[in-house]
Amino acid sequence: MPNLRTIRGVELVRVGTWEISIGEWTVTADDLAAAVAAHDAGVLPRPRLKIGHTDPRFDGGPALGRVDNLRLADGGNTLVGDFVDVPAAVASLLPHSYPSRSVEALIDYTASDGTVWPLVIQAVALLGQTAPGIETLADITNLYGVAASSARRVVVAATPAHVGDPADRARAVAVARARRTRTIRTLTVSHERTPA
Repeated sequence: MPNLRTIRGVELVRVGTWEISIGEWTVTADDLAAAVAAHDAGVLPRPRLKIGHTDPRFDGGPALGRVDNLRLADGGNTLVGDFVDVPAAVASLLPHSYPSRSVEALIDYTASDGTVWPLVIQAVALLGQTAPGIETLADITNLYGVAASSARRVVVAATPAHVGDPADRARAVAVARARRTRTIRTLTVSHERTPA
C-alpha cells in the first residue's frame, strides 16, 4: 500500500486583483463561492496536484495528489482545500522545495448541461523558485511550524533480535511503525506571477 499524506487547509485563491502569467485577474467572493459549488457538483474531476505549470498540450507528468474538500475561509474571501493522496516523499518536500502554489482554473466554463460556472479549479501547481501571482497566501512552511526549518529527526525504537522478551520487541517495532506513518498536515496555494 502506498504511503500517502493529507495536507489540510491549504489556501488556494484570495479575493483581489492579481497580476498573473496571463495578465490581470480580478477574483470576487462570488467567484470563490462558484468554485466551491462547481467542485461539490463534480463539474470536472477533482483538481490534480502537480509540479509547476506546463503546457497542457504536452503535459504527461504524474499527478502528485488531488485537491479535495474545497471551502471558503476568511469570511468567504479565501478559497481553501485539502491536498489528499500526496506521496509521503512529496509531502516532506513541500515546506522546503515547494512552499508556494498556483491554481489552474477555467473562467466562465460551460458544462455539458449548459450551466455556466464562473470559476472551476482544474489543477494546483506546486511552485518552488517561481513567485506566485497571489503573494498574500500563507506559505506551506507555516503549516509545518518550527519543525519545518529544523534538521531531520530520526527516531529508532528497536531492540536486538536476540535479547529481551519477544512481546517487548514486537511492541517496540509497533511504536516505530506508528511514528513512521504518522500523518503530516499542512496548508497553502497561489497564482504564478509574471516575471518583472
